Amino acid sequence: KLIYEREWSILESYKRPPYRMSYSFGFDEQGILKGAVSDVMADSGPYTSTVPWSTWRSAAQCCGPYKVPAVHADVRAAATNNSYTGAFRGFGSPQINFAVESIMDEAADSLNISPVEIRRRNMLLQDDETVTGQILDDHVVSLDQVLNAVIEEIGFEDKLKKCTYGEGEEFYGIGLALAYRGASVGAEAKDFCSCVVNAQFDGSILMETGIHENGQGAQSAMMLAMADELGISLDRIHYAESTTSQVPEGGTTVASRGTLMGSGAVVDAAAKVKAIIAGTLADKFGGDAGDVQFADDDVFIESPKSSDGHLWRMSWTEAMKEMYQERVYPFAFGSFVAPEVSWDDDTGRGSPYFTYVYSCQAAELTVDAKGKIKVTRVVAAHDSGKVVNPALFAGQICGGIVQGMGMALKENLTVDAGRITSLNYNKYKIPNSAEIPEITVLLVENADPLSPYGAKGIGEPALELIAPAIAGALYRATGKRSSTLPLEPTSKVGPW
Repeated sequence: KLIYEREWSILESYKRPPYRMSYSFGFDEQGILKGAVSDVMADSGPYTSTVPWSTWRSAAQCCGPYKVPAVHADVRAAATNNSYTGAFRGFGSPQINFAVESIMDEAADSLNISPVEIRRRNMLLQDDETVTGQILDDHVVSLDQVLNAVIEEIGFEDKLKKCTYGEGEEFYGIGLALAYRGASVGAEAKDFCSCVVNAQFDGSILMETGIHENGQGAQSAMMLAMADELGISLDRIHYAESTTSQVPEGGTTVASRGTLMGSGAVVDAAAKVKAIIAGTLADKFGGDAGDVQFADDDVFIESPKSSDGHLWRMSWTEAMKEMYQERVYPFAFGSFVAPEVSWDDDTGRGSPYFTYVYSCQAAELTVDAKGKIKVTRVVAAHDSGKVVNPALFAGQICGGIVQGMGMALKENLTVDAGRITSLNYNKYKIPNSAEIPEITVLLVENADPLSPYGAKGIGEPALELIAPAIAGALYRATGKRSSTLPLEPTSKVGPW
């Protein structure tokens, strides 16, 4: 048995690739983006095997959630003697979002436009074309919805007038950031998943999917989706720990794909097992199998001619007993294959993802006379399709925000001659419980027609835009901009 000490874990595990980014955005006098050039260099450490995986998204989403008619983007990686790097929560989006959103704030100031208005004039809307040439016409593009929800909740425009820009004894600032994120792995890999559902004759249900539970709540989401699709109570469902001896391998637990891909397979499996049950019961009790309904823990066919409104109706438990009597197994294997995507490595063109998550976050902060930054409030609105579990959805967002705060203000991996020197939390700082601000989570739900259950994912979108929101707030508090993370005044690499 091997038990890691904290120092071993920090020393051995790979890190998010550090980026050096050079960006140039061109705007006209009305603040409309006309062109962009970006050059990104990632530090891969001594091994480059994971760099194409963890940086590709930086090219596909190089200009954030904005319309840009002319773009040249390069994303490269260099082998170094630093710690090796790889896929980390966000997959190349947090770094890009920090650069893009910081530039949008700078441009707004230069053009004397509010940070909200410059985003409104340039953000992607329904049927718009992304920088890769993808037309967003097959799902709801909701950047305007999440932006409106956040600025209304936090009172952004009024509080913008209260920003101190370095004047006074205690500084105050507010900032926001907008983002979109390609759902699941996209053109980086083949995307499909499976689900097995086995309805037992005692009324219980055994299920498992090709999605692995890493503590993110995947099992809960899959069970809730199955209960919803079968119209039964949640306590009937038993989720088996996923194993390829029982269910085919369904891909890695990455790219916020679990809920999207797993629930898609659940929908297919549930539909197949319902068809088996409906056909069997309709043959025995009459009616058409297509008229059989599953709801409120019952199975039934409605009939306006009947005194009780039903041709027949029975509980789920009774239905399973009838399946036993008829010697029919209510068992099904379901799958979901993601819609086709496309990508041309030579031109950087195509439809790299089949759908997107849309997000907006705003942050308020103060800076005291000693330079101590305190984030006081964060408001976050995310549209990741149908929300399966509202409590876990909010929990993912809050956790992502706090982790993103660490990226913005605290976390600084120090390296000396290729050796990590910040090997524990006394040197590698992360937010503590006293530093967690008030967080307001706003649910924006637009069920996605490309997802069988209507759901997408929230794990990574929650993290990837709080850093630029904090950076914008810090500028409006102090009058000083930073293009480097972390922003903490005590950081050796910060702006102070």
